[in-house]
Amino acid sequence: MRSAVFFLLCLLFLVGSAQAYVLIISAPAEIRAGAPLEISGTTTFPVGTVFDLVIYRLQPTTPEEVARKIIVVDESKSFQESFPTSGMLSGDYKVEATFLTDPGSKLGSDSVTTKVFRITDRSGEIVLTVPLDQVLGEALRIEGYIPKAGVTTITLKVSGPQGAVLPPQDVRTTTRTGKDEGYFSRTIPVAERGNYYVDFYDIRGFMTTVKFMVDTPHEESSIASPVITQPPEETPLPTVVPAPLAGFCGALIIAGMLARRMQKK
Repeated sequence: MRSAVFFLLCLLFLVGSAQAYVLIISAPAEIRAGAPLEISGTTTFPVGTVFDLVIYRLQPTTPEEVARKIIVVDESKSFQESFPTSGMLSGDYKVEATFLTDPGSKLGSDSVTTKVFRITDRSGEIVLTVPLDQVLGEALRIEGYIPKAGVTTITLKVSGPQGAVLPPQDVRTTTRTGKDEGYFSRTIPVAERGNYYVDFYDIRGFMTTVKFMVDTPHEESSIASPVITQPPEETPLPTVVPAPLAGFCGALIIAGMLARRMQKK
């Protein structure tokens, strides 16, 4: 009897152990800022199980959450999610699978639910010598240099408005006498206004993404200002003294002068 009870307990233990589910996530150890972060994984959790993939920035204090996506387990029992890294600071991060409620013993010991990775920023290696705002008919001009690159080959991948992708452009850099900067110049004609994103790659991989804005030329206004004509100032007419009145005034003056002379005598 005791042997039967012991056997049943062992069987229950094995059944309970068999119910432990496995969840394994994977992520690259290092990624360039601006490149998409691809997280993939597999699981034995039942179809319909929901959990989150959360990106944290590691820092001396509490990790800072920077992104989160919901995963729903489907029939394939595998998953893949992409996280944009544009704007993320360089440094150490981690991605973690979190459940709304703690799975506890349901999560098997073989599970990998956390991965640490590093983001490096190479945007400072590209120096542009053209404006980011350009006009149709002149765009898309991509010119600049890479410090200390010398003669090398870079690849430009351009995506335009509404997701249009242009063929990759391989550009050979040149140097100038006595300098080691690698200068590049390429004009890619475009016929549509909007935002264009240029991804730069070199032999080490992705470097950075630069956003260009292309618009139609602004026509200068040729509306003439109204001319306001001021009326000429009126010049006051000279005062004309009538002749008889002038003679009478002169006679009075002469009479006064004669009267003064006679008084003196």
